Amino acid sequence: DPLHWDGLAYSWNSQCASCHSTGLVKGYDAETERFDTRWSDIDVGCEACHGSGSRHVEIQQGDGRRDASGSGFDLAFGTWDPNVWERRSGDRIARRSLPPGQDTELRVCGPCHSRRSPIVEAPEIGAPLLDGYRPRMIEPDLYFSDGQIRDEVYVWGSFVQSRMHSAGVRCSDCHDPHSLALRRSGNALCNGCHAPEAYDTAIHHGHVESHAGAACVACHMPERTYMEIDPRRDHSFPIPRPARTESLGIPNACDDCHADRGSGWAAERIAAWRGGDRSPPPHWSDRLVEAGAARSDPERWLEIALDAGQADIVRASSWLRLASDADSAPSFELLSERIREGSPLERLALVEVARRLAPAMRLALLQPLLEDPRRALRVAAAQALVEVPTQLWRPAARASFARALGEYREAQQANAERPEAQVSLGSLALQAGDSVAARAAYQRAIERAPYFVPAYVNLADLERVLGREAESVDRLREALEIAPDEVMVRHALGLALHRLGRSGEALAELEAAARAAPDQPRLVLAWALALDAGGRRDDAIEALGEAVDRRPRAGELHHALVTLLRDEGRFAPARERARAWREALPADRRAQGLLDELGDATQR
Repeated sequence: DPLHWDGLAYSWNSQCASCHSTGLVKGYDAETERFDTRWSDIDVGCEACHGSGSRHVEIQQGDGRRDASGSGFDLAFGTWDPNVWERRSGDRIARRSLPPGQDTELRVCGPCHSRRSPIVEAPEIGAPLLDGYRPRMIEPDLYFSDGQIRDEVYVWGSFVQSRMHSAGVRCSDCHDPHSLALRRSGNALCNGCHAPEAYDTAIHHGHVESHAGAACVACHMPERTYMEIDPRRDHSFPIPRPARTESLGIPNACDDCHADRGSGWAAERIAAWRGGDRSPPPHWSDRLVEAGAARSDPERWLEIALDAGQADIVRASSWLRLASDADSAPSFELLSERIREGSPLERLALVEVARRLAPAMRLALLQPLLEDPRRALRVAAAQALVEVPTQLWRPAARASFARALGEYREAQQANAERPEAQVSLGSLALQAGDSVAARAAYQRAIERAPYFVPAYVNLADLERVLGREAESVDRLREALEIAPDEVMVRHALGLALHRLGRSGEALAELEAAARAAPDQPRLVLAWALALDAGGRRDDAIEALGEAVDRRPRAGELHHALVTLLRDEGRFAPARERARAWREALPADRRAQGLLDELGDATQR
């Protein structure tokens, strides 16, 4: 059980101490698999946020000037000044009297209030987040499709989506970091910037004053409870959109009090009190809905990714969605432009898009990131370029790659107690030709986390590389005992059985994987090819036809379908399918090539 009390998930040294103590030295020894963890304070003391107290002494003993480097004691937090925000007569919402400076508060607060992975042993306090960590973005397992919190994502990823953040609001505008209390109680906190006569009224919130729904946070900061005891509020400050609940499968704050009424009733009530001509402000998720139905095709995500008016994390997360969609194919020119001009978060996400490209194109896109100012981008680029053949590298770029690869290795060693890090170290060793070290790393991962499926899969792949197909099958079966619903493991098992000549067993596994994930083109393709190889061409054509109808932009499925129809002598349906392929993917020249060939074939 990953959550058993004596497992890695409950290791204080690894999971808790970095944010709940001060001056931590984790002290993990990978060889002995033991911690020798040290700290200066067992809880969050002054130096956890402000850095070394000696710097404060130096400032007081010197000329009093602050270090302009962006970190250090006096730059961690300035004195909070409520007069930074002003609301002039007639203004509904306050504005900053001073322009926001660097996000120093977010640099200090973000590491402990975000879902992220450290990439150095001891990140510098107040440094840019991407110099010490790789943050998670708005991903389906962590957030709902409109950016509302789902899993335990803490606060940073929500807050940087918000209009509050873009307006210059910072943590200490609402929170006192020393007392841990809010600056004001109840609606008074929001009324400091939002005119109560406009917002703290039934015309705005639709509830009588004594009702729980009259609280600003009830509608705009809905809670989710984690670990059964820890309620946390959504800091993206969403506007309730109950009409979206069914189409996007998202929660809405109205259901927290009116679950028995349904989202349709809530949408009607909001329209009644606000008036039918007053719609909520636009939101990036608007592009995912059309005529009341969800639309999440690649074009929608690309529109969001290219919208300069969206928050950096929203644009970056849209690129991540495109990276996970096998049918999306942004142009090389567009990707190159965004790699040059995008925000750090956007560039980080674009690394994942580039990983889908052929090695030469991937290298051309990502080579500049090996010298990026932000460490997380250098590390990600190095990881993505590990498998690029040596002959494609220019000599001048190899030194940059070697430095960035060293940083990538250090990032794994900083998390050496984690199975993910051991698998990464094993893959690096295998890339260097050291199969012994690779095997040892994969086995360490399994020993530390017997439930970690990728370790078994990588070990199975190592066995395959060494020509030990039977052992590869054994490792994959072990993985399926742990996670029987992992379709990619089942797919890999089917391929391994096929290589062993056990075609019946292989077909069964490939079919199970394809039926469990029919929207994964490569799984359906492998199943269809196995059907064809087993003399069941009609079944293969049927499976491919259904898959193409579901994923009309999957070029490999089109190619296989048209080719099998042609080889079967069914020229009319082959030509019809080739035309549909050309219409769906006009840039894929294979469609026109097969159409030309089919024209000749029908005349013979």
